[in-house]
Amino acid sequence: MPEATSVGNDWRLLGCAYVQSFITNDKANQRLMEAHPIELSASIGRLAFTVTEEVFFPMVFGVETHCSYRAVEYLRRRDPEFGAAWVRRVRYRRQGLGLTMRPISRSRHVAADIARMLCRSWAHQHNADEPGVRVCDIVPVMLEDLRSTLCHQSEHPTDP
Repeated sequence: MPEATSVGNDWRLLGCAYVQSFITNDKANQRLMEAHPIELSASIGRLAFTVTEEVFFPMVFGVETHCSYRAVEYLRRRDPEFGAAWVRRVRYRRQGLGLTMRPISRSRHVAADIARMLCRSWAHQHNADEPGVRVCDIVPVMLEDLRSTLCHQSEHPTDP
């Protein structure tokens, strides 16, 4: 935990670790991360915002990160599912910025949202509606890809 909260590390990586422990039902690591609820709330919010913008919107709705306001507004009005996802995106952004401190139960809920978004993105990308595909199989692989992307980005680490 000290390495994850020190300056110079990307806090979204803590969110990845939390989602990983949440999915694999690793109670010991989950409780360890939940011992710091403010840092956990911010990191899980930042990860959820990143997953929404970089993975979920492009794969499921075809909306790129730097899409025009008119295109987004048109899609929000036309597609209620996108509108609901947009509202969640705003909530994740506020949580990631530390404007809304959430209890641990909310962090667990957001971790489940992240897992659902990753699974849905995978299903859209692979055109699969297979009932045999489980969250436990897909999400860890996608989280590993996300971790490697976050570790190799040229942007500065997120600060608490």
